[in-house]
Amino acid sequence: MGYSFEHVDLPEPAATARAHAEACMDLNGSCGNWPQCYDEYSSLAAAYQFDLNIAGIRFCRERMRWAGMTYQATPQPFPDWPFDSLDDWRDDQRRRDAYKEAERAASAQTSPGKVGIPEFKLTSNGPWVVGQTEIEQALILYEALPTSLRAEWETDELWVTWLDWLRETRTRGGFTVS
Repeated sequence: MGYSFEHVDLPEPAATARAHAEACMDLNGSCGNWPQCYDEYSSLAAAYQFDLNIAGIRFCRERMRWAGMTYQATPQPFPDWPFDSLDDWRDDQRRRDAYKEAERAASAQTSPGKVGIPEFKLTSNGPWVVGQTEIEQALILYEALPTSLRAEWETDELWVTWLDWLRETRTRGGFTVS
């Protein structure tokens, strides 16, 4: 099992390619250009993605927990599936858009009064959105650690790569977890 991360805000033409591939997936690949549209998106978005296996995310999550960059919380449920079938999903654009908007809101949830990244966003494949503010808060907490501890931790290549990812995505709308 692995974790895939992607910038929330992709530059063009990757953003358009993602929107097209997602729309095509919503319609079960019936865009007339499947799977080429997904392949194009995958190619264009690759520079804005990051993958970790389960051991890698566990390592990063434990470091973040120790540093106070994450917090424990219980996620609120995602919206119930309001469709009777996949045909119902495909046939009703208005309801599909409303459901997707509710799902996006659920995937971006945080806990009021908490600082950093809710740990549940790093313990499952989501879909989750880790927002810019969450990332910025987590990095501020990390920078508050003793310099000697940060220097020791930053001898680990995976940790440095993860920190670089966090720093990069805080200016790109955050990142998705899937």
